[in-house]
Amino acid sequence: MVKVKKTGILLMLLVLVGFASACLGSDSNTSSQTSTESPKYVDVNGTKIYLDQIHFYMYGAKTCPHCRNMKTQIPSVYGEDALTYYELIDNETNMELFRQLNQLTGITGVPAIAIVYNDSLQAIFEGEFKVNATPEIIATAMKENGVIMVVQGQIYLLPRNDPRYSALIDALRTIFVEHRGVDVQSVLEKLKSNSTG
Repeated sequence: MVKVKKTGILLMLLVLVGFASACLGSDSNTSSQTSTESPKYVDVNGTKIYLDQIHFYMYGAKTCPHCRNMKTQIPSVYGEDALTYYELIDNETNMELFRQLNQLTGITGVPAIAIVYNDSLQAIFEGEFKVNATPEIIATAMKENGVIMVVQGQIYLLPRNDPRYSALIDALRTIFVEHRGVDVQSVLEKLKSNSTG
């Protein structure tokens, strides 16, 4: 797993997203809220987040109650076309991509969810989160110019403007969005060779 400094600003995300759990973790549940109206955008402190440009990519297992919960919540809030789901059980391709994700991030539990906004990776969560908080998560990632990563209850920021992390961000986007494998060793070597300490 890549070690990245946690940022103090992101601590508020724990409260905001109400981090829950992943299979292989605890059995907490997240409450579901559905919206009766579908606004075209949400204004988050002056930043307009257009709802039709949000997409979720999820690795999960049909036996996981947290995965089933998120597979229900995401479409209920953002529409049926807002979720791309990759089943791990009996699917070697998806399992190999999940292994690569584990090697790069330390994610061991499902659901493993990427939030993409306007075709740009904004956040990765291991476990459930409050789906209605997605615009705030995206706005925070954009403000911090990074990718938010929540793994095993820890919050990290992968800074976009730090060349040490560009290969990692690209690899994570490839695994989730393009659904293709990456050269994990090459990514890890780039991180190590560009490391300042």
